Amino acid sequence: MKKILSLLIIIVGGFGFFNTIVNQSNAVTTSEDIKNKTVQIGGQPFGIKFYSQGAMITKVRENSPADKGGLRKNDIIIEIDGKKIKTNDMVKEIIANSKGKELDFIINRDYEIINEKITPEYVNGKYTAGIWIKDSCAGIGTITYYDKGSNTFACLGHGICDKDSSTLLPMAEGDICPAIIESIEKGKSGSPGGLNGYFLDKEIGKAYKNSEYGVFCTQEVDTYYKEYKVADKKDIENGQAYIYTTVEGDTPKMYEVNIHLTGILNFDRKKDIVIEITDRELLEKTGGIVQGMSGSPIIQGDKIVGAITHVFVNDPTRGYGILAETMIEKGE
Repeated sequence: MKKILSLLIIIVGGFGFFNTIVNQSNAVTTSEDIKNKTVQIGGQPFGIKFYSQGAMITKVRENSPADKGGLRKNDIIIEIDGKKIKTNDMVKEIIANSKGKELDFIINRDYEIINEKITPEYVNGKYTAGIWIKDSCAGIGTITYYDKGSNTFACLGHGICDKDSSTLLPMAEGDICPAIIESIEKGKSGSPGGLNGYFLDKEIGKAYKNSEYGVFCTQEVDTYYKEYKVADKKDIENGQAYIYTTVEGDTPKMYEVNIHLTGILNFDRKKDIVIEITDRELLEKTGGIVQGMSGSPIIQGDKIVGAITHVFVNDPTRGYGILAETMIEKGE
């Protein structure tokens, strides 16, 4: 059965350190390791079914028990009365069965663990705390590279965040599936556009880390894509390069771009590269960089340079990228 999805709008947020699935490798990546490293390039679209650790509060009703008890929008409920929260339904059930007794909420607020006391009220025949919550999301992105040495792969070049608050979502688990691109919403100034499609009911990996530098996954299927050396930053040249991305079906293509490094005064490592789309075919199809292309690998010569992370909203022909060496370092 096809699951039709528009692009998940994923925004870069703060640091995440509540991941519960641990990478199998504990090795520390050094500059020498990266200098000699090769990876298989991605460019394929993927679908992710993402489940956060706990339930995020998306809205608090004014003067509700939650409001009076100190809960806030973007708080992540991780425990109520000693019960670990895994889904929205658990929160709803505990509140509904409270019979109005005080409940002990443990929440994650900007990575600080806080305890709050909430007493549900009886409204319209049920107990309520006055909060709106969510525990999962789904969408489409692009795979950057496969690392056969560690049996992992990397996607997006940035983290999965709540689209309203830009808060990085603590991840309990994430299922990665192949995706098919069916249509394109063309980008234009003020509107970045996006890729639309569906993902298949075939798991190719499990996400073990949602970080601001990308989503990192265990690899559960063998791949035999072309291998590229990982570029050292000092070896990258300003000028012609290529992005490897998929804008229809599931087969990536090379498209010509110009790149340049942003320089030593840039403190955001997700924006170390500025990308300008110059390929006439891609500009005709998409208008430039669109949502869903995040993670598309950037190739120069025989090396993978990095991946697309952002589009300039007022100029979709241009955007930012992260260095491949940064993704590999942060994926450990």
